[in-house]
Amino acid sequence: MLSRREAERVAVPAVVSAKRAPVLLTMAGFAGTLAAARCLGRAGLRVVVASDGRLRPAAWSRCVKETVRCPPASEPARFLEWLLEFGAQHPGHFLYPTGDDLAYLLARHRQELSKNFLLYQPSEQVILDLLDKRSLYAACSRVAIDTPRTFIPESEADLAPIAAEASFPLLFKPRTNVMFRPVPKDQRAKRRSTLCWRVERREDLTPTYHSYRQQNAHAQAIIAARPGIELPILQEYHASEGGIESIAGFIDESGDLLVARASNKIFQRPRSAGIGICFEQAPLDEVVLQALRRLCSSVGYYGVFEAEFIRKNGRRLLIDFNPRFYGQMGFEIARGLPLPLLAYSAASGDRQALAKAIEDARAFRQEPGQVYCHRFALGMVITAQRVAGRMKRPEARWWRRWVRSHKGRAIDAAYDRADPVPFAFEALVHIADALRHPGGFVRSVVFDR
Repeated sequence: MLSRREAERVAVPAVVSAKRAPVLLTMAGFAGTLAAARCLGRAGLRVVVASDGRLRPAAWSRCVKETVRCPPASEPARFLEWLLEFGAQHPGHFLYPTGDDLAYLLARHRQELSKNFLLYQPSEQVILDLLDKRSLYAACSRVAIDTPRTFIPESEADLAPIAAEASFPLLFKPRTNVMFRPVPKDQRAKRRSTLCWRVERREDLTPTYHSYRQQNAHAQAIIAARPGIELPILQEYHASEGGIESIAGFIDESGDLLVARASNKIFQRPRSAGIGICFEQAPLDEVVLQALRRLCSSVGYYGVFEAEFIRKNGRRLLIDFNPRFYGQMGFEIARGLPLPLLAYSAASGDRQALAKAIEDARAFRQEPGQVYCHRFALGMVITAQRVAGRMKRPEARWWRRWVRSHKGRAIDAAYDRADPVPFAFEALVHIADALRHPGGFVRSVVFDR
């Protein structure tokens, strides 16, 4: 008898040939896309990158055979139309999500996309259950995974009891990042960070709630799919002990083929909650890995994943689960876990190659002391904050020493000696963004907000 996941996989068969299928990667400005392009291209696969701009780093990798222009993924209707047209004209490409919007888009339209693309894609409900923090935390509760104390106000009336009960500071977060958009600047009085807001005092809770709702919104399509998902959540803030732990890996439909690596995120931007810039490898806790196996089984997920935990008083608290390729994936690839190739083999139906690759990944002996560093981004933050007096000299010196001490063992987000050009475009993108949006640069990089 087929399991729920196996039955779901059979329900949407791959109708294109799996024999050395080419690859289509999206979001060419994303570090995870560049890592996937290098991994798949060096395995001898033909890699095509869809880019919405000329300066996107992955589009300039020597591992990419062709670059095509596409609409931005932030415009899902246009992007889907383009994707379906590309598939009709060039059938047979392996396609895998490179961001939350695309994870949902591919799941929602997998029946149509599977006609011309090779997919390894759970259903819309499975993906949304993981990307909606309300359903994610409920699933964690069912399988005995701890999460931070979280409140989900359904109206302003719920704020008073939350203020009386909660421990401050609190973080305002979107329930999901899927189709999450800031309100246009001309419709809001003051621009602010649009993803995660911190509130320190009880008396600031209600006005912050109003400001957050006014300045942030979700697309109607996601609200229609899950009413109420546009409302923010409130989460008690904890400064993680020893950095945020990332456990990233792959699980197949049966749940039997599971492999992962662990690392600690030690520097992010903004510091309180943001994109990871520096990671150090960490030992993998088998108990936590088995808990993640139970979580995937509970919701019906299979594929590449990254789970983030904070540590508080000796407990691990899961804060996020990414069912897709993710930013620092190059770190896992360098440590013997070729996640894009695992997804490719699974989508191709090559169980023998998949099992062998997982066996090899489990047996791989990691070089001690390896780290991951988004070197240009780190240097930019240190320089900008030192000039503005926002980072003390000892801290800046410590981080520069950290970079030097790991020379030869650091995996860079963009630089690769055998593929150096994307690093130049990564730097150009950061400089161009700072010049184009100086206010945003000052707020996010200099003032760390």
